[in-house]
Amino acid sequence: MIRVHRFFNVVLTSAAVAGAAVGAEGPPRPLPPAGNWPAREATRLADPGQPLGAGPQQPAEPAAVVVPPVTIPGPPADGPRSLDDCVAIALRNHPRITAARAEIRAAQGKAVQARLYPNPVIAGFTPQAAGSDSQWAGTVAQDIVTAGKLRLQQQAALREVQAAEWRLVRARFDVMTAVRRDFYLLLVAQRRQEIFRLLLEIANRSYEIGKKLAEAGEGTRADVLFWSIERDQAEVRLLNAAVTIEADRRRLAANMAVPREQIGIVEGDLLATLPDFEIAGLQEAVVRRNALPRAAAAEIARAQWTLDRARVQPIPNINLMGGYQRQVLPAQDQGLYQVMLEVPLFNRNQGNVRAAAADITAARADLRNVELDLAARAAETMNIFRRAQRTVAWYEEGILPKARETVEVTQLLYGQGEVTFLSLLQAQKILTELELAYVEAQAERWTSGVEIANLLQLEAFPPPGDVPAGRPFDGGPREPVPNVGDRPPPPPEPLPPP
Repeated sequence: MIRVHRFFNVVLTSAAVAGAAVGAEGPPRPLPPAGNWPAREATRLADPGQPLGAGPQQPAEPAAVVVPPVTIPGPPADGPRSLDDCVAIALRNHPRITAARAEIRAAQGKAVQARLYPNPVIAGFTPQAAGSDSQWAGTVAQDIVTAGKLRLQQQAALREVQAAEWRLVRARFDVMTAVRRDFYLLLVAQRRQEIFRLLLEIANRSYEIGKKLAEAGEGTRADVLFWSIERDQAEVRLLNAAVTIEADRRRLAANMAVPREQIGIVEGDLLATLPDFEIAGLQEAVVRRNALPRAAAAEIARAQWTLDRARVQPIPNINLMGGYQRQVLPAQDQGLYQVMLEVPLFNRNQGNVRAAAADITAARADLRNVELDLAARAAETMNIFRRAQRTVAWYEEGILPKARETVEVTQLLYGQGEVTFLSLLQAQKILTELELAYVEAQAERWTSGVEIANLLQLEAFPPPGDVPAGRPFDGGPREPVPNVGDRPPPPPEPLPPP
């Protein structure tokens, strides 16, 4: 914030000095609407019959136009302001986290159900219901599960519980990442609006100064039209910045799962230092810490337990039945028992065993795909982050100080009458564009930093100095440019096999 305010002070002071040179006092003149520019007839093309160098016949005199100034609605006074407040609201309310927790409870219920023993079967019947030979009987049957089938089933189900727990971790960090990204985009949009607002003030002042110079015979009408265009562009950019801020607020509220929340001005430090990362170490740390490989590994374990369960399926369960039968005449009590088991003669569960073995291969391949995808995402994100990190450092330490010094020197020379007013405004415009580019580089730096924190699953953001694979950032204007003829570094070691 200090650097941006310094830029504003330099530019506004330059415009004030230029205004004093031509006697311009008081606030800048309000903007006329785009469709009602003064002396618009002076810019029309010549008639077809006139020479190419001929201008319009008798241009109309400028008309005084008074319109209301550009107004931007202010943000609401209440609402969360810090990143921690926004993240806390999102973690309490987001349905994605609720659904992930429900998925864990469902998997836990399936794990409980997988170990439950079959219920006994009670039956009552009669071989003969009438006459002197009537018989009445009752039996109780129970399946005896063999070969530890229930234990194997439950172990496979418990691996699904583990996978669901890791998916909850990922859902939580996905929500945090969306909130962090939108928070810093909103913070950048606020800074961008500050620049555009003061740029519009400079454009209004420049237009008034240029018009007075033209009236004094020190400028031309083309100069006045040029500054009118610059003023119009500044107005459009400020209005579009306000639209962007409102959209960013609504998106942030939606990602916080409170779409009706009134988001006001958020508070954060865009100039905070972020650690640098070593790309090979970052890839290793991401694969080691991220929950996605853990969930894939749980799927491998589930497939292995499922294969073990499929292999013992041909071992038959034993069905035991015992009962009592009463014969009426002659009175006679009888005991009943029965032992049944299935003979695995044709169906030995061969197909399910093959399918379970193939599932293990597919699960291992999925784990490897997840690791490679994370490594690729880490490399691409690191590319964006380091470029933005270097760009920000070069703007802060090299480019912006030179641009600010240029404006100050040009302002001094203009006060001494050694340069034209156009040169001063050109220096101000260059500084403004550099400040905007610096803000955009900050946006890229923070969004890529948020993605790195997402891959590493960091609870604290901005990340601390002891972050895994992190190192102090030493890039900037004094960093030597590598020689093209230097020997390239050795390639990084491949990721370990699963």
